[in-house]
Amino acid sequence: KLTAHCEVRANFALSDFILEAAIPRFELHLAGGLAMLDASLTCNYGEKKVTPGLAAPDDALWLPDPKSPTRYSTRNYEAEQAALARLLKYGFSSPDAKAVCQLRDQNRVLSFFAKEYPRMEKEWKVTLEERLERSTEKNLERIEPRFQITPSGEQWFDLSVSYDTSGGERFDPAEIHRLLRSGQSHTRLKNGKFALMDTGAVEELQEVLLDCAPQQHATGYRLHNAQAGFLDAAVQGHAGWKMQAPESWANRAAQQRGDVKLEAPPLGELDTVLRPYQKAGVAWLWFLRANNFGGILADEMGLGKTLQVLALIQSLRASKQLAGPVLVVCPTSLVFNWVAEAAKFAPGLRVLALHGPQRHELFAKMAEHDLIITSYALLRRDAEVYRDVELDTVVLDEAQHIKNRQTQNAQAVKAIHSRNRLVLTGTPIENSVLDLWSIFDFLMPGYLGTAQDFRDRYEQPIVRDKNSAVQSRLARRLRPFLLRRLKREVAADLPEKIEQVSFCELNKEQRALYQQVLAASRKEVFESNDTSGGGANRMVVLTALLRLRQICCDARLLTAKLESTEPGKANHEMSGKVELFGELLEEVLDGGHRVLVFSQFTTMLGLLREQLTEQGVAFCYLDGETKNRGEVVGKFQNDAGIPVFLISLKAGGVGLNLTGADTVIHFDPWWNPAVEAQATDRAHRIGQSKVVTSYKLITRDTVEEKILHLQTRKRALILGMLGGEEQLTEALSWEEIQDLLAG
Repeated sequence: KLTAHCEVRANFALSDFILEAAIPRFELHLAGGLAMLDASLTCNYGEKKVTPGLAAPDDALWLPDPKSPTRYSTRNYEAEQAALARLLKYGFSSPDAKAVCQLRDQNRVLSFFAKEYPRMEKEWKVTLEERLERSTEKNLERIEPRFQITPSGEQWFDLSVSYDTSGGERFDPAEIHRLLRSGQSHTRLKNGKFALMDTGAVEELQEVLLDCAPQQHATGYRLHNAQAGFLDAAVQGHAGWKMQAPESWANRAAQQRGDVKLEAPPLGELDTVLRPYQKAGVAWLWFLRANNFGGILADEMGLGKTLQVLALIQSLRASKQLAGPVLVVCPTSLVFNWVAEAAKFAPGLRVLALHGPQRHELFAKMAEHDLIITSYALLRRDAEVYRDVELDTVVLDEAQHIKNRQTQNAQAVKAIHSRNRLVLTGTPIENSVLDLWSIFDFLMPGYLGTAQDFRDRYEQPIVRDKNSAVQSRLARRLRPFLLRRLKREVAADLPEKIEQVSFCELNKEQRALYQQVLAASRKEVFESNDTSGGGANRMVVLTALLRLRQICCDARLLTAKLESTEPGKANHEMSGKVELFGELLEEVLDGGHRVLVFSQFTTMLGLLREQLTEQGVAFCYLDGETKNRGEVVGKFQNDAGIPVFLISLKAGGVGLNLTGADTVIHFDPWWNPAVEAQATDRAHRIGQSKVVTSYKLITRDTVEEKILHLQTRKRALILGMLGGEEQLTEALSWEEIQDLLAG
């Protein structure tokens, strides 16, 4: 309000402050009897109390964070309203002047005690008036299911279910089904008491059993071991439900649920490299393998899914448990990221990249390697080759490529024979719930039933009807075989800034143009070195290197008719780097992150701008021609609905505070790593509460990769330079220039 009417000077911006809705603690006090209940609900924020339904929304609470002067917790009005709505849903009246809600009619009171009261007891602090407590103890008993587990083999177990009261009266299945059909939640016992049954919970149990697709027999059901964690989670969710099971079965079910810490295998040299959450990930992958389960490692981007899989493979090789090669199938843009990561973290593995036209000569050597890497596109063409290969494990990276079960990608990977199967993805549900069915049809065929059953029982109730109970049931069903950690959950294990190099390859169009320009540039530079002075020679070198670097980004940067090219109409193959950028951006958007994209080429930023516009992705844009610089920066900082900021490296390398983003992509490498670091620090600075991840996109076997090596070798010298590229060339020897322009 002040800034609207006068000039305000401050050493902070509103965007520096973080306001978060607090998590309230609810207390419910019940009084009265079985004919009429009085309920008093209060909401506690630390020592402060409010009464939902009476305290107005503008009765704000501001709770400062003692650890951060720019972070405040605020009253959670939505949670208060939701709590009050639970009471109103079961027939309680709105709060009167004394903040009391009333529930009249014995049937309603008994229904409340049967269904909602047990849930509230678990989630809130619930107290009963002494007279009401005596009445419930004297007049009410619960009907609870009892479960008996009998392991009957390595892959199966038997389950029997009975229904008893605390007084020992047993109900036969016909009586339970009668109560369910009638919608009654209570019945009279022989001793005169009311027997209460949570019919909603029992109906949910019926759905769980139906999901497990058991074989029925005279004494109960036979279920596959893969269903143990799901069934156990359903039982553990109800305090009164009891299960009798052998210790070995209970331990394995608890491990599937994630309630027991798993031990990682010996990690060798990687033991000091992996962070605690990554070791836990390797332990989880090891557990899946030991029990013949498949699984989805769905960690958020930047948390090292590739490293965890490499650690698993290395441990298996060291313990001589690999029964053949491990095949990794990934997008074309990620093939050599896998090669580079394996060389860096697991150099002892025998790695084979099946990529390019020469791959046919390598098919016969697959059995001699520990790790084989290929792309989805090539796997479709080579599907027949893999049918005859004995593989230990198939790993699908970026598994959204098989989300549609009818595509050639999905059919090709599902036809491969292997003992074990894993999936890596930062986007486990990209477009629809049905995507998960296709992924699990690869991992563990049959676990989620048929596609039509899954659509009827899960996708439509969740998507069409917004059924939270069905969504919760699906989450429990997936939990044993899906591990997803977010950066904010493992922040204590992470540095403040994660820097990664992501490799891609030139496409055919780029490769041809690159070789053509490289040959011409070498000739021009070498002739210039023989006949010209040093200054002229250096400019020739810079020009040659500039052209090659532009081609690494996209061949269109050297296309004369670029200005007349219509967005989306260009007759060219997507550059390898643009394809890699698309893969990264997809994960950024799916994970709810915001990204700064830096490039030294404004023409490249223009191409990315066209692509984002086509895809309907909101973005901001800043280069040297931008007039309203402060307005554009403020728009990005204050509008969380804009996930992408395209920035010219020279225009945005310094002087900006862009803590609204937590991801940085350097589309092309700059000579001086200090300049790149300054750009990354637009996001990684005071006021940033999240871990910042920085990606540097590098094209393999090009001048970009050589620049990366040059930065490492001459880092101290380059960091000390204040000038531009012209000064840099003075630091390069003629041999180093020759190496940069080598074929």
